Amino acid sequence: MESTAGKKNVYRVAKQTAKSRQDVVGVNCVKDANGKVLVENDQVKEEWRKYMEKLLNEENTWDNATTCENVEGPYELIRRDEILKALRMMKKGKAAVPTGIVS
Repeated sequence: MESTAGKKNVYRVAKQTAKSRQDVVGVNCVKDANGKVLVENDQVKEEWRKYMEKLLNEENTWDNATTCENVEGPYELIRRDEILKALRMMKKGKAAVPTGIVS
């Protein structure tokens, strides 16, 4: 481990481990309605178009029996001191996630 060969070996193993844990990206294949695997970009796009068209345009039965209770009543106002307390508890220097929330 002290030698340069040992260090290179450690880095190689770490690199392989990191690579093996990555998501597979760029695999562009899909099965059509008959079960045939399509790999050509145009064929894959066409199959997705057909699938989404079928999915979004099929009619669903609705029995109108589903009901929901109305929720009414007083709502609790958020006080200024609660906001300030939450802001003090936030970690400083943290970037916001895409939703805009910081941890």
